[in-house]
Amino acid sequence: MLGEKVVHFIRIYDNHIMKIDTDKDISFEQFEHFIKTFYLQSLTELREMNESDGEYDSTSADDREGVMLNTEENVMTNVNMTIEDIDKSEIDKILK
Repeated sequence: MLGEKVVHFIRIYDNHIMKIDTDKDISFEQFEHFIKTFYLQSLTELREMNESDGEYDSTSADDREGVMLNTEENVMTNVNMTIEDIDKSEIDKILK
């Protein structure tokens, strides 16, 4: 498989498909779009989960803020975990 072009398709918010070619750099605009879409998808999922548990009232500013803050924390945790999971040898190749 070495040398094969790798293309990933990621289903993101509202059934939009994002094509990520791992052989090319990701532009800042693509990164922004991905993070925004992932946040909105996560926000939707958490709101729906809280609604089904009877723990969310859309008229409550506290509930809305709580879902937003929890979603932001979850997204940032995912980003941090992904960075922490990068193999040290990949980092070493760049920092030599």
